Amino acid sequence: MNGFDLVFVKYVQEHSPVAISDVTQRFGKTLSTLKRTMKEINALLPEPFHLHIDNQLITTAMGYGEYIELLEKIKFNRYITSPQERTRDLFVALCLNDVVNKSEYYSRFFVSASTLKNDAPVLNQFLQEKQLTLQSIHRKGSALSGDEIALRIAVCLTILKTVEIGEDHRLITHKANDPVNRSVAARFLSQCAEEIAAAARLYTQRIEPTLRLGYNGKKYFLVYLSLAMHRLKRGHEISDISALDFIATVPFGVFESPNENRFLDLLVSSLSATWRAFTLYDRPLVEAVGRFIERIEPALVTTVNNRQAYFAEVYQFICSAIIQNKFHLWFEDKKLQGVRASYPQLWESVKQALASMEQHYAIQFSGVHLATLLLIVKKYELQNRLVSEPRKRIIIVTNSSESKIGYFKEVLHAWFHIDIVACVNINELHQLKTIPFDLLITFTNKISSYLKYYQLDYIKVNFHLTQDDITLLRQQGLSRAKKKIPAAQFAQQAAGMNEQQLRAFMAQNYPGIFI
Repeated sequence: MNGFDLVFVKYVQEHSPVAISDVTQRFGKTLSTLKRTMKEINALLPEPFHLHIDNQLITTAMGYGEYIELLEKIKFNRYITSPQERTRDLFVALCLNDVVNKSEYYSRFFVSASTLKNDAPVLNQFLQEKQLTLQSIHRKGSALSGDEIALRIAVCLTILKTVEIGEDHRLITHKANDPVNRSVAARFLSQCAEEIAAAARLYTQRIEPTLRLGYNGKKYFLVYLSLAMHRLKRGHEISDISALDFIATVPFGVFESPNENRFLDLLVSSLSATWRAFTLYDRPLVEAVGRFIERIEPALVTTVNNRQAYFAEVYQFICSAIIQNKFHLWFEDKKLQGVRASYPQLWESVKQALASMEQHYAIQFSGVHLATLLLIVKKYELQNRLVSEPRKRIIIVTNSSESKIGYFKEVLHAWFHIDIVACVNINELHQLKTIPFDLLITFTNKISSYLKYYQLDYIKVNFHLTQDDITLLRQQGLSRAKKKIPAAQFAQQAAGMNEQQLRAFMAQNYPGIFI
């Protein structure tokens, strides 16, 4: 069994039934290859959950629970690792240990002695891309060297998808890990156990009182902090911070070392947050964001009236994006791939409005950041055109960041009279016990599979709502968004109020109408 087998079974489990023609085109495999793969997979599955071919369709009764059980059965002795997978696993070991004997380490993969030699170019290319090198230690093995910040960022991105956040902000293994990711998670969780516990305490004590990170941002912070403390304990400290003074950030003072604190403060400022006690504004960036908003204004079909909130969200995202692009720290998001095609003119306007900022900070905004910033701008454009009044209580279940989900919320608000009471990460479904709601909404097959596994009723729609999605949501009892206010009733309620009282009254009673 190999990586393709696991990608294939995951796809079938999430989308069953699937057309054979779609699968062969998607993966570039022949039918005979798919049949061999199905035979390998079925050998590890109980018969009721086997994969079958029926009328040019591949079907299975397998749910998320059976998929997890399948993964747990697959060990290295029956899994053919790729050079990239072995390199990723070895890289984490090199980061967590001062010296690693590669020959001994490779024995875990059940491969021949020549495989290590053949993997050398892949490993060297992997390290070169991250500005790292491998040094030979006589009679001991190999050691990793290079820029400490680049090393930590690279290993964090490798570890990140292998772990989740458990109770009390403690990192735990991701349930649906393949054999290599399971190996990476096990090594990290074992060797950094003390640091993981300390990172959870420090987040609660030093970060959370003033900054509450979103799930994905918090996970990255906990992985980084655990790793940083483990590296510091072994004498690996950030030594050069000459390039870290390009923007002002909030100081958190987690470490004793000023160098370590400087980079950690930048890192925290780059992560998505659900709540902030305050924001420290960088004056040059304030001016740059102001110019961006002025330049993008002609591309909008309406005037943004709630400019303070608009500026604050755009500023915070651009600040995060600058830091992330400086350190090549961002994550691909499939839901953002259609944004450029959906709004081609606004995409170009956003890109042009950012050009001077890119030149000033010597960066280039990634497609992920351009798409997300476009959605933030589009969100405020929609917000200033709609008239809404809360009705059904909605919870959105998603793994997306707050910046991206804000756009999806406003699209829902533009169509329906709803109250979006919460956005819950799929790994925090326990929150549903304490939040009253009428409908769960998600927009990915993966999360739909999770919700089905946990026996929760939900509605699955597309990230960019289609007419079929709108019809489906209306069938759930969601009423149309645009409503009128009886003039006589409003005049009677507002009679005798001064300007300040009237503004307070309108904000409290009609927040979806008056801006």
